[in-house]
This record gives sequence, structure tokens and C-alpha cells, in this order.
Amino acid sequence: MLVERLWAAARILYALFFLATGIWILISVSTGALGAPVQPTREAAEFMQALANARFVDPLMAASFVAGGASLLFDRTAPLGIVLLAPSVAVILFFHLFLSGQYVWGPVVAGYLLLLAWRYRSAFLSLWTYRRT
Repeated sequence: MLVERLWAAARILYALFFLATGIWILISVSTGALGAPVQPTREAAEFMQALANARFVDPLMAASFVAGGASLLFDRTAPLGIVLLAPSVAVILFFHLFLSGQYVWGPVVAGYLLLLAWRYRSAFLSLWTYRRT
């Protein structure tokens, strides 16, 4: 019982992180009021500026964060949230490993998602065992 509650708390915490980040990006893109976070390296700043200049990546990323975070709030839809967030988390991982120089954040975010994916691994079983009827 305690273990189930701890997993639920971990899932909800991760969900709230992405939900809040997605909402922050949406507000920032639509109003410009919040501004972009300061990046620690020139390469990271140039990458983020290129994404912003594309004018579709930030809203798309925000939408996936909101949809993935909202899905993770509920046990039933948590596997969907994991799938929706996986591509963005891969980019976050490599961004921090190769561009920002902040080597801890990417692996923490990716490791957290991998733990949740392991927790819900039975939901993904049919992806590996599908047989055409």
C-alpha cells in the first residue's frame, strides 16, 4: 500500500513538473511576458534561439508537455503520458549532455521517465508481442 502511494506521488510530481513547464512555455510564447530562461553556454542559447525562431517548436513542445503531464496525473492514462513525453525527454537529455554543460539535469529527467516506464511496462507489452490476426 505504501509503495503504491509512493509511485503515485512520484508520477504526479513528474506530471506537475511537465504540466507547469508546458503552461509556462505557452504563456511565454503567447504573451512574451515570461521570457526565455538564460542558458549557461553559447551553444545552448543558440539552440534555444533556433527553436524559438522556427515559431512552431515551442508551441508544439508546450502542447506535448501539457498533454503528457495531464495524462500522467491519472494512473489509467499514465502510459500515454510516458509515450507523449518520451521524445521531448530524449531531446532534454541530449541538450544537457552536449549543449548546456549541466550534466545532471538531463539524466535525472530521463531516468525519472525510465523508472515510470518500467513501472508501467505491462502497458507496453503489446508493442513488442503484437501478432497480426
